[in-house]
Amino acid sequence: MQTSLIIESNGNGKQKLDKLLSEGWTVVSITANHGKSYNDFLVILEQQ
Repeated sequence: MQTSLIIESNGNGKQKLDKLLSEGWTVVSITANHGKSYNDFLVILEQQ
């Protein structure tokens, strides 16, 4: 199973990322997000 989230330059989304990582999800991809800011990142996670 996969899920994704966006980490914004102001830190929004980091708490959700931390929660998913603590639940055993693994980061499989991080890419720059072509949204409002080049400092935003799209993170794709996977869980077995």
